Amino acid sequence: MSAPTPAEVTPAARKFLEETTMKTLLGVPDEALDAVMAVAFQLYQAGRYSETELLCRGLIAADHKHAWSYSLYAATLRRMGRPHDALAQIEMGLAYERDEPKLLYMARELREEIASDEAARGRSRDIPSTPKTQAAA
Repeated sequence: MSAPTPAEVTPAARKFLEETTMKTLLGVPDEALDAVMAVAFQLYQAGRYSETELLCRGLIAADHKHAWSYSLYAATLRRMGRPHDALAQIEMGLAYERDEPKLLYMARELREEIASDEAARGRSRDIPSTPKTQAAA
């Protein structure tokens, strides 16, 4: 028997999954997640982004309603040169904490960065890579 597709999940089941975290279902104490958050932040500060990414994904799986995990994950993705993915994580976090100042600030910064990068790429396509010179007559 295979897992149901998203279309096959009943509205009641979807609501339950949206409202219930894995930490609640599994009885994971907050202290355990706090310890993982501390390690994830230390790894981020040390520039060990792939390991930070892994821990953030685990934190979000354990408690998909906690804004801090989305913000660290987004910051990590941004440092890894993935601003679009970072913005997607921020938007997911905002779905649960719409007024979280840090997420709102990061969303604004990322949108500006993405727009600036896209504008710069557009300009670089318009500018020839090597200047044309005229031969002396």
